[in-house]
Amino acid sequence: MASISKNIRNLRQLNDYKVKIDDFLQDLMQKARNEGHGEVVDLSEHILMAGGKRIRPMLLLLSYEMLGGKNIEEVMPLATAYEIIHTATLIHDDINDNAKIRRGVKTIHELGGHAKAQITGDWLFVIGFGLGGQYEKEIVDLMAETCSRMASAELKQIEHIHNISTTIDDYYNIIEGKTAGPFASGCKAVAILTGQTKKVQDALFNFGMQLGLAFQLVDDLLDVIGDDRLGKPRGLDILEGKMTLPLLLGIQNLKNENKKELLELISKFHLHDLEEILHLLKISGSIDYCRTLVNEHLNSAIREIDFIEDNLAKRMVLELAHYVRSRYD
Repeated sequence: MASISKNIRNLRQLNDYKVKIDDFLQDLMQKARNEGHGEVVDLSEHILMAGGKRIRPMLLLLSYEMLGGKNIEEVMPLATAYEIIHTATLIHDDINDNAKIRRGVKTIHELGGHAKAQITGDWLFVIGFGLGGQYEKEIVDLMAETCSRMASAELKQIEHIHNISTTIDDYYNIIEGKTAGPFASGCKAVAILTGQTKKVQDALFNFGMQLGLAFQLVDDLLDVIGDDRLGKPRGLDILEGKMTLPLLLGIQNLKNENKKELLELISKFHLHDLEEILHLLKISGSIDYCRTLVNEHLNSAIREIDFIEDNLAKRMVLELAHYVRSRYD
């Protein structure tokens, strides 16, 4: 009973951080509206405030406190900068994928067309960098390098759409740039902000990288297994031709007729084929192996911060890591 009560208390504390982040973002949007930015604010707010998990900014706030930071207002602009830039990339992703739903609401291009969606994403990039630009040059340079790698990974992913020759190395190169890299960059930025040694900065970078890899792997699993909390239809990645690790491992492991059937189902995918694809992935061992990889990445992440003395913020950081794992339990 005590452990259950502790877990509930931890979740409530995590939610308190989410509320602070949402309040900061809401105030930021209102300030822009008061300054006359008009429709771009409304479109940005539509997706920015649509109920994202806020894993990235929560991770930065908690890492800041874990490393001894005392003034959460010092790090809040940095934490929300990463969230806003992430949201900008989602808007641009949705244009490329012609997605209809994001976070349970219509995508920006569905509301206002492609041109307005492109401008909205660009505007959010500027707002995010405006917040990040308040910090020292080393942090700004780190953010710029991260965004550059994100763009390169996006292009690489486009090259591999519907490409069954995509390798597992290709997959990891893409998700390291798109998803895990920003996790890693944000954690390292917080270490820089709190004046940590290079050793600690590197450990926080590695921690974020491993956590981000696990996070993306879980997302890819849930696209096949299903989770209403994703805010988008199940099977959407397959429909868009994205070669996720569960698919790649299934293609690699299956033989003869089973492999041929999986390739045909992927190439001519319809949502009603999803259960058959899931069945084939299960018998290939792909689903179980991806779950094993999630655990390995999370355990690697946790080992990176073992040296940090126990404190409440560290326990909250570990709670976030466990949340990543629990999303498919």
